[in-house]
Amino acid sequence: MLKKLLLNSFNVKFFNNFEKKYIIPKLKSKNQNNYLMKKFLAAVLFVTLSSFGFISSTDWTTYTWEDYNLEVTVPDYLRIKKNNGSDFELSGKGMEMAMHVFEQKISKSEMDDAVIEAASDMELTEIDAEHEIEGDGLDGYYVEGFKNGKRVVFAGMIDPKSRTNFFLAITFNDRDKKAEADALEIVGNVRSLN
Repeated sequence: MLKKLLLNSFNVKFFNNFEKKYIIPKLKSKNQNNYLMKKFLAAVLFVTLSSFGFISSTDWTTYTWEDYNLEVTVPDYLRIKKNNGSDFELSGKGMEMAMHVFEQKISKSEMDDAVIEAASDMELTEIDAEHEIEGDGLDGYYVEGFKNGKRVVFAGMIDPKSRTNFFLAITFNDRDKKAEADALEIVGNVRSLN
């Protein structure tokens, strides 16, 4: 109890001294005080809303790969480049995405090794540990790595109902943190309609 009182006493003294020494001399008028408070509250509100997804700088669009009854939601700056019986490709604004179906009987437990092997065959470097994908009717794994100076998120997925297997590759600039967040969200936004 005494420790708590001393800590509270210290906090009060510290913040009072801090306010007297640094804040009060800088505030020249009541209007300036109100202005700063409004700016601070607006910034806090913006950060809070954007962290909960209420404010987003990217709109999302859903495409369907009808040949395999798969649906993917992607940033709206990505446009379809190819949509046929074996490939589904999107491209735009510093990001490319490709899905490729492969015919091979494979279980979910074998997919993690298949993803790492395929990533190695593609000559990805700095491959991290695989991450499991579950939900929306698909199972699989993904890894992250680099190829030709680009960041790559590479996934292998299985639709247990239709036995459709496919690889998904998303490439983008490594310095683009927004693209990285979008790529990881895309992996979670692939759904089976079966």
